[in-house]
Amino acid sequence: MNNKHICVLDDDKSIRWVLDKALKKENYNVSCFENVEAFLEDFQKISPDIIISDVRMPGINGIDMLQKIKREYPSIPIIIMTAFSDLETTVSSLQKGAYEYITKPFDIDNVISIVNSACNNISKSSLNSPLDNTNEIPKIIGLSESMQLIYKSIAKIAQTDVEVLILGETGTGKELIAKAIHDNSSRKDESFIAINTGAIPTELLESELFGHEKGSFTGAYNQRIGRFEQASDGTLFLDEIGDMPLDVQTRLLRVLQEGEFFRVGGSKSIKVKTRIITATHKDLNYLVRQNLFREDLLHRINAIKIELPNLQTRKSDIMELANYFMIQFSKEFKVPLKSLDDEVKKIFLRYAWPGNIRELQNVCKYLSVMSTDSIITINELPKDLLAKEDNHNKSENWEEILESWILKEFNNDSENISEKINNVYESILIKSALKLSGGNKTEAAKILGWGRNTITNKMKSIKN
Repeated sequence: MNNKHICVLDDDKSIRWVLDKALKKENYNVSCFENVEAFLEDFQKISPDIIISDVRMPGINGIDMLQKIKREYPSIPIIIMTAFSDLETTVSSLQKGAYEYITKPFDIDNVISIVNSACNNISKSSLNSPLDNTNEIPKIIGLSESMQLIYKSIAKIAQTDVEVLILGETGTGKELIAKAIHDNSSRKDESFIAINTGAIPTELLESELFGHEKGSFTGAYNQRIGRFEQASDGTLFLDEIGDMPLDVQTRLLRVLQEGEFFRVGGSKSIKVKTRIITATHKDLNYLVRQNLFREDLLHRINAIKIELPNLQTRKSDIMELANYFMIQFSKEFKVPLKSLDDEVKKIFLRYAWPGNIRELQNVCKYLSVMSTDSIITINELPKDLLAKEDNHNKSENWEEILESWILKEFNNDSENISEKINNVYESILIKSALKLSGGNKTEAAKILGWGRNTITNKMKSIKN
């Protein structure tokens, strides 16, 4: 019999009911409250082992409750849940001592797993010390499930000085993620310096990173302090690390291993405490096999890896990003705020955005400056985007493609092709809905008009 006592705080009666039933089924003692005030009134009497709390409730909110409890009882695991998740809330929750952060609608099995884990680690939970509130957080937009995972990663990674490798296509916001890690770390008041190692000529990169002494080479008229020294107590972000020359890789590895280096032409060892965050859009394992990247350096920078999704797999975030950019450019260029009509929104959601967030940002900048009307129509979109859209329309008549595929795959001796086609059809439906929902099964089921169990069962049958 599990004697752990769990308190559930949520103003939604249905959420309280679901968690109460599920936790009691796992033999936990459960007390439910619709607001923080009622919970605090009974706190001493109940003496909870674990708290599960919503963020938005009438009166005292979940984050304020978290801070209060963590100040007085730092060893109690507190699981925060909300339907309104963004980076700031996630980071704030985790850095103020939350054990875990759950986004609604949640998978009840996942919640039970988190509670079980919290129970097994209660003796260790005092390590989750609450931290002060964060600095201003860079504006990272997105409520998709993939972005929720990244928010959690940022919050946890920021509390350490571990090396981080950020992977993602060009334009996915790798520098923004690195800056968010820095701004939510203990180094937030020190320098954050970003360098694109692929954009600096090889002969200048060593001097840029490590500095040089006067007269060390032709044109070195003065001593130069390198980026490592400038960011000694802060963070150095090395973008496109895959383009770094091998000899510079060797020097970088030594700094990471020993915390010291020599300026170009120098004889004095320089000690630094710089935190390194690296990023690339290339496959570093492939470069290692091609002898273009040092394997030992890859192991060193790859302690923790963050993989950023491309914009095409974050369909649910596109309009939020577009609205944010339109507002920002309206302020920046002092022009009236413009909105997109429904046809333009459909094109935005359908378009592949090969340049990712950066391409979307540039399109919004173009529209903010060049559009003359308050509502932007399809005729005002950039010509190259419309050209790609026309090609999409010409080549993607799905009825013709389906007919062509059936005639190619089957003949008059075929049997039961309806079932085979239905399996393919449902598989495509599910994959598409999961992309539209950012991988969230509950949202995908809602898009398809199915129940969550239906989509789960169909996914299992398709795999089998």
